[in-house]
Amino acid sequence: MKRSVKLPFTRKLPFTRSRPAAVVRGRALLNASAVGPKFARQARMAGAGLPVPRFFCLSATVFTRVLRPVRAEIDALLDRLDPADASSVEETAAALRELVLRAPVPEDVERLLYRTFDQEFGADAVVSVRSSVVGTAGQQGEDSADDAFAGISDSFLYVTRAELLDRVKQCWASGFGSQALLYRAARGSAQRGFAVAVGVQRMRFGQRSFVLFTCDPLTGARDRVLAAGLGIGEGVVQEKVPVDHYFISRRDDTVRAVIAHKTERMTEPGPVPEAEPGTERGTECGSGRKTERATEHAAERAAAPGTERMADGPRLSAVPEELRDLPALTDEQIRQVVAAGDRIEKLFGRPQDIEGTFTADGALHLLQARPVVLELDRQRLWSNANITESYPGVTTALTYSFAQHFYREDFHDFYRKLGVPRDLLDRHENELRGMIGLLRGRVYYSLSAWYVLHGLSRTFPLWRNSFERMMGMSPSVTHIAPTPLLKPADRLPATAAALLRLAVRWALHVPAARRFERWWHGTITEHRRAAATADPLQLVQLMRSLWREAGSHWGITLVNDILLQIHETLALRLFERWLPDADPGLHSDLLCGGDENRSVVILMSVIDIAERVRATPELLDALATKPVEEVWRDVDSGAYGTELANRLRTHGDLHGDRGLQELKLEVLLPRDQPSQLLHMAAEYARGDVTRTMLRTRETGIRDAAEERLRALLARRPLRRRVLRALVAGQRRYVDIRENTRYNRSELFSFGRSVYRRLGADLAARGLLDSADDVVHLTEEEILGTYDGTAVTDDLRGLVAVRGAEYRARGAELPMDFVTMGPVLDGLPEPASGTVGEGTLYGLGSSSGVVRGTARVVVDPHELREPGEGMILVARETDPGWLFLMLSARGIVVERGTLLSHTAITGRKFGIPTIVALQHATTRIPDGARVEIDGAAGTVTILAEDSA
Repeated sequence: MKRSVKLPFTRKLPFTRSRPAAVVRGRALLNASAVGPKFARQARMAGAGLPVPRFFCLSATVFTRVLRPVRAEIDALLDRLDPADASSVEETAAALRELVLRAPVPEDVERLLYRTFDQEFGADAVVSVRSSVVGTAGQQGEDSADDAFAGISDSFLYVTRAELLDRVKQCWASGFGSQALLYRAARGSAQRGFAVAVGVQRMRFGQRSFVLFTCDPLTGARDRVLAAGLGIGEGVVQEKVPVDHYFISRRDDTVRAVIAHKTERMTEPGPVPEAEPGTERGTECGSGRKTERATEHAAERAAAPGTERMADGPRLSAVPEELRDLPALTDEQIRQVVAAGDRIEKLFGRPQDIEGTFTADGALHLLQARPVVLELDRQRLWSNANITESYPGVTTALTYSFAQHFYREDFHDFYRKLGVPRDLLDRHENELRGMIGLLRGRVYYSLSAWYVLHGLSRTFPLWRNSFERMMGMSPSVTHIAPTPLLKPADRLPATAAALLRLAVRWALHVPAARRFERWWHGTITEHRRAAATADPLQLVQLMRSLWREAGSHWGITLVNDILLQIHETLALRLFERWLPDADPGLHSDLLCGGDENRSVVILMSVIDIAERVRATPELLDALATKPVEEVWRDVDSGAYGTELANRLRTHGDLHGDRGLQELKLEVLLPRDQPSQLLHMAAEYARGDVTRTMLRTRETGIRDAAEERLRALLARRPLRRRVLRALVAGQRRYVDIRENTRYNRSELFSFGRSVYRRLGADLAARGLLDSADDVVHLTEEEILGTYDGTAVTDDLRGLVAVRGAEYRARGAELPMDFVTMGPVLDGLPEPASGTVGEGTLYGLGSSSGVVRGTARVVVDPHELREPGEGMILVARETDPGWLFLMLSARGIVVERGTLLSHTAITGRKFGIPTIVALQHATTRIPDGARVEIDGAAGTVTILAEDSA
């Protein structure tokens, strides 16, 4: 059953089925084929309760009816039109407009027009009369989703009853104006495939007017852009008056204002001045950004009974001195406009270009909204919110090319497991190879490619929101949904099949994940064994073999991410619905404890070694006074006992691929440099961290959370069981995720080993100056040198260029941004942040309120003494930061998500943690006293205690 929409600006009129209505009111205004997309959109806005002034329309059928007697003459003129000849266009347009203006209006239409005017507004009302092009014969109408059609047809303000019919005829004639003819020719549209509807709307005499874009109209970036000026809207939309600009962040609603010095404003007409014959009069668009112009066919304005004769159009007037440097809009008005814009965007499902005004009584009136038409094929969305923890800082060519290959193989298998046909994936090979980009030396997600690829799966709507949350997506880069790939009749069966396939994957996932880990252990063991004695060409073949194997299995790790996202989304929604007043940290506390995943096993192994080091004071003394490499040689030779040496070797064999920046091939890990493990263990040994303490702490947090949940839902045992089951599912999928993340580290470690050996061989052959130079070559350049597919022999030249670029990289770009067109032309200025006071906001990911001393850490190796009560502040962390994280009272990072390593570690070990606090390392002073709330996501800089 269809639900009727009540439009607050109409009266109910009799409905006739004999022919389409000449005057359209009420629910009929929702019919875009009768009134055009522009007015149908206004009707939807009014029906949704938004403050749209009352209006009615003359339908497109009236235009067709009026032009019927002169249609043959119109068609003859259009046949002779030459769009390439400017004088021909002007002459044809003038002749066409004259035909339209001379065409008689049927008496019944004229009577109905005036009667409706009187009923809706009263005989003395002043209105705007506006045109709207209505598409016919398959063409788009004005303000449609794909064509704004702005600046083409005429509209008029301050129209009285006496002028009404003349202005309506001028609106019809504007459909054949020179700009309209040229626009349709440029767009390849037929010159006959349109009609013109006319809207008549009550005038609102604005004092402060604005244009709001709910996204950047140039790039599609989602932060809002608001332009506002004094007076009526024409001054703002036509840029005739100085305009303030406000930039409103979607991440935290902060406003950056650029205030203009306002000397003039556009006001309503005043009394008619004495004018010389032939003086041109101005006209204005009441609410549309159009090329509003007077025509030689305009009738003289006549005063309505009892009113003073007014000037023909708006006029410029001086702004009082005391208002010239004040903002055009107050803070409250900005909030009202932004809130209305968000509602309108949600109503229409895409970014909007909105015009409106505030009248003298402070009331908001929305005059028009149209879609922001973006060229999505030229748009690229970029973010490193989540990926920066894997590839922090400047990245080499080798690491980037290896990661690019990994994403391609991983996601190709993932989409196949979701049922996406192989031939469809083949058509999207460019997106698969372009999922990440290297911008100014930093790795970024190309989110445009991700959305295209995810959209190939019919299950994407099910996990889109959780995917965006897991990726740390800023609201400023939310993607506009693409056109559906399937025909409507095919969508439901395809969706049902995809959901069934996902349900089967879910039911069989845990045993499938175990099989994956067994397969991977066997595969990597076999390749390592073969690599031990392989020559360079055999190493190349082993590397390509491992990629083939990974490309047929690795997608299950991403299926796990989807299941984790779905469980997290359901849990968060149910917590919000069933426990709206509960402690915001309850959910994260319940995630503590559980089985020991691979990351925890590795951590506990390091702490076990640390406890052994702590029990050997002479070793600690040596580590404090000698280089760690020298101490390692002594340990390895048995100087401190064979048991400790064997324990360190065992850890290196089992867990040696876990370390700082473990996915960057230019960085050595404990497997390559065992002294790293000894250094890490010494850091723990100097503190008081023990395995028992960690287990006790996380168990205590979990038990306390379970007790709180039991008390809150004492009378709702079923709800308690549902929430516990969802949280248990989250823990299970988090464990699988952490296990497979280490498998990924092993894959990258194998690549590191292969390319280091090939680098040494290339240096021995004289093709490189040093084995370490290999990191400045791409994977294919290295492999191709051995199997005959390389395109250059000058590896030394490539290294020289890339090495210089690597060393010269400056400040990084913002965390997320949008480019339009060639990416290099659209890169923004480097990110920046300033030291601030007060409260800063990030994403709370592990509950608890603590105070301490902020220690801003860029390189964890440089902070040898964490200090008592440290609040660790970093750009991002990876598993190699654990020794610092466990020494911290709280953690704050600039990047990351609720499922990033930082957040998971904080929850696992009960450390209050905040992620995604932009520019934290520059906004929080090193050494300052701060308070962090890990549930609310706030950091308060305690100015009275700041150091």
